[in-house]
Amino acid sequence: MSETAYCAMQNLTKRFRGVPAVRDLWLDLHQGERLALLGPSGCGKSTTLQLIAGLLPPDSGQIVLDGRSLVGIPPERRDMALVLQKGLLFPHLSVGENVAFGLKLRGVNRADREAQALAMLAQVQLTGFENRRPAELSGGQAQRVALARSLVIRPKLLLLDEPLSALDANLRGDMQELILQLQADTGVTLLIVTHDQQEAVVMADRIALMFDGCLRQVDTPEALYQRPSDGTVARFLGGVNFFGAVAAGNRLRLTDGDSLTLDSAHQGPVQVTIRPERVQVLAERLCSTNLLPVTVAQSRFTGTQRQLVLTTAAGLELQAWVPPGQSFAVGQTAYAHLPPEALWCWPAAGNASVAVPEPELLSH
Repeated sequence: MSETAYCAMQNLTKRFRGVPAVRDLWLDLHQGERLALLGPSGCGKSTTLQLIAGLLPPDSGQIVLDGRSLVGIPPERRDMALVLQKGLLFPHLSVGENVAFGLKLRGVNRADREAQALAMLAQVQLTGFENRRPAELSGGQAQRVALARSLVIRPKLLLLDEPLSALDANLRGDMQELILQLQADTGVTLLIVTHDQQEAVVMADRIALMFDGCLRQVDTPEALYQRPSDGTVARFLGGVNFFGAVAAGNRLRLTDGDSLTLDSAHQGPVQVTIRPERVQVLAERLCSTNLLPVTVAQSRFTGTQRQLVLTTAAGLELQAWVPPGQSFAVGQTAYAHLPPEALWCWPAAGNASVAVPEPELLSH
């Protein structure tokens, strides 16, 4: 556990019938941080959340929160709150009673818990709903009540398991903004499980990307998008441009003999990626570095952007997403500019080469 970690999973492993669902997981959260556990269905992210919440026992490993080991501690004594995809409100209790339920279990007197419940309902914009029953609420209102019930007990860690996946797109955006505001107001440490990449980017300071029960990369949303650790990460996060090259320091040699400049040094065969929105399409040769002559093979207007498919004479295909007002006709010749800082490489399969940091970067 690092010195700054507030919550830590150490060597966490869980198997079902001998098959590992979570494998040797190490992950730290910092106090007040928003971290998203992201991955495809079946990757082990919800199992990880249940291990943290105490709903499942780990086969091995440690879970530490604020310096306290939670192994063997029942869920109700972990100083955590869990919000699921459906809020699971008590149908026989009013909204106010649902929110105050955790305070009642903690021995808070009736007057104080009612006052705290009303204040929390105001924070989730449900003033005047305290006497309603859960059956009288919409899906978004029910999730807000579930959030209020979780936050009113002032947990050290708030766990959200796909909490917005059942809501429509407009309501999901509103709820994301509400959760971010509540987290900012309360300072609670937040761990959200989601399969939605956009939701993870919007909601999290850092993203822990998980495949097959293992963490593949933990980083900021910007770093995951621009500097993925490998092709699997890049493709999961919407990467579409991939090509092979041979690196020699800050230079890339493509199979057709063209060369590109990098802002970091590599050696040997590499795989290269660039985000489609970083590819600049020019009608004229306006620069001399990292410029490839291309032909426009496809042009699709989507409203917010124009999606182009570009091909080089050697058959390299690139996708470029340009502003909607930038029009290119199919068959038109143009130039694709690949900025050095937008290119990212990793060793090709079976190649042991690694990125070599630039000397000036070592001093930072």
